Amino acid sequence: MLNDINVLLTLNDFKTSNIYDRSCFDILARKDDVLIILKIFRNIDSLTQQQAEELSKVAGTFLANPIIIGLKSKHNFLEEDVVYERYELPVISPQTLCNIIVNEIHPEILSKRGGYYVKVDGNLLREVREKNNLSLKELADLSHVSRETIYKYEQGNSQTYPETIMMLEEILQTNLAVGINLLSTADQFNKTLDEVIKEPQELINLGYDVKSSSKTPFDAISERKLENEKLNKLKKKLEDTIDEVEKIKKEINKKTVRNNILITNMERQRNEKKLNEIAEQTKDIAQITQNEALFVLEDSKDTKVVKNIPSIYTWELENMDSFEDLKKLLKERKQEVEEL
Repeated sequence: MLNDINVLLTLNDFKTSNIYDRSCFDILARKDDVLIILKIFRNIDSLTQQQAEELSKVAGTFLANPIIIGLKSKHNFLEEDVVYERYELPVISPQTLCNIIVNEIHPEILSKRGGYYVKVDGNLLREVREKNNLSLKELADLSHVSRETIYKYEQGNSQTYPETIMMLEEILQTNLAVGINLLSTADQFNKTLDEVIKEPQELINLGYDVKSSSKTPFDAISERKLENEKLNKLKKKLEDTIDEVEKIKKEINKKTVRNNILITNMERQRNEKKLNEIAEQTKDIAQITQNEALFVLEDSKDTKVVKNIPSIYTWELENMDSFEDLKKLLKERKQEVEEL
């Protein structure tokens, strides 16, 4: 399954990472500004709450879209074009992923406790109802629901049963279901890594939050928040022009991710073989997520790179006054890497 999904993504112009089947995620994949992070199971009941929380936090930090792929739950196979949920993460079958990636067909049905549900496009429902000169009560009577129910649908993207929306669609001759786009950055998956650790202290002194990640191929993510003034200006732009909302969101995402996140590894008395292994994984993930990576080393030996990942010593960090000094040194080390 892992290899098949990797091939599917690659054939459809996604750049994919290596496979990390012992991590909280298996594959990272990017296409233009879309970044997805996948965990794959034969049986989705194998997903643990700890894995789900770690996956959600890593996705939130990278501004990626987390998706669980599975064949079945208990003894039942997952249905095509249905989105299931486990620990607040979306779960779909491999065929549903194929429909999304290849044909851009987004599922409309959400499976939750109590049955299947579909989101109703409230604005379109009201528009079509008024176009057909139907009152709330008249449409309610035709569709065998209450007037209050129709009113609730029109006030927002409410959920209903598939049978109800099929009846409304038949009456109004319009597709009223809202597709679930798992490739767009979803607001409900906005958790970030929150276990702040105390090493390397030198990065913390430069204004970075170093957040531990125990179920990933790297040690931590070091993030420096954008200044409030800059964020407020970007938010003001969002309020000023609705037409450019998506464009500005992408601009914010790029600046937040690419300028302020460091995929961080520490020496931690590891031998050279282990450091090289971690470096290979970190380099792969950094390329897919389009972030910077570095090693923070304590030993005084002259090692400026570990497998093409820039290395910075704790004593160098101690002598820095601001993150601008770090950016300058990282740039120099990257140039040295390119010259090797």
